[in-house]
Amino acid sequence: MKRTEQVHGVMGAAQYDHLIRAIVPGQSLLLSTIIDNLPVNCKKVLDLGCGTGILTGMIGDAFPGAEIIGIDLSSDMLEVASDKSNSKGVSFIAQDLREPWPEGKFDAIVSSLCLHHVPPSDRRSVAQRAVTALNPAGRFICGDIFRAGQEWEERMLTVSWVRAMKREGAPNTVIEGMIRQRAGRLPELSTISDFQKSLLDAGFERSWVPFTSGFVGLVAGEI
Repeated sequence: MKRTEQVHGVMGAAQYDHLIRAIVPGQSLLLSTIIDNLPVNCKKVLDLGCGTGILTGMIGDAFPGAEIIGIDLSSDMLEVASDKSNSKGVSFIAQDLREPWPEGKFDAIVSSLCLHHVPPSDRRSVAQRAVTALNPAGRFICGDIFRAGQEWEERMLTVSWVRAMKREGAPNTVIEGMIRQRAGRLPELSTISDFQKSLLDAGFERSWVPFTSGFVGLVAGEI
């Protein structure tokens, strides 16, 4: 029997597309905002931690003919991505995003709900590598899970997050698993302002935050 990888420790790859909308209630707007902030003439895009290819497919729809490369560590997730009709024309590579990226320059490097899984030093390294891998005026756009700046804010956002997950139909076992996971990972999560500063420190000329919703934020940088 094939081993099924667990995503977030609470769901398999086949369940991901359905459950991610419940555990990240603002996911749809996050992804559409990533698309809206891509450079106008995107011809080559790298999607780090592409998962089941939700964002990669959206990029392909928005920029027909563009070369899009999706990287993910999970072979189960990439199998789901490859089976989607909207993934045609997209290349998928099974590897850790901390390993060397494909050669060449990109107009955009994107990441959605991925970088919070790696340590802060690796997040900074990704930002530094993105600077050298982008074409002039290229953009690095990262939608991710962040830590609140204050303990009281963290507590308040946790309450609203649980309510939102319940409203969206997430099972109690999934909600409990997500809460445990966040509590264990909290010390290593970045705040939005710290991550934005890391882009500027890495060499991006400017950085902005086009979207936030609870723990979710979108941070962009342009060289």
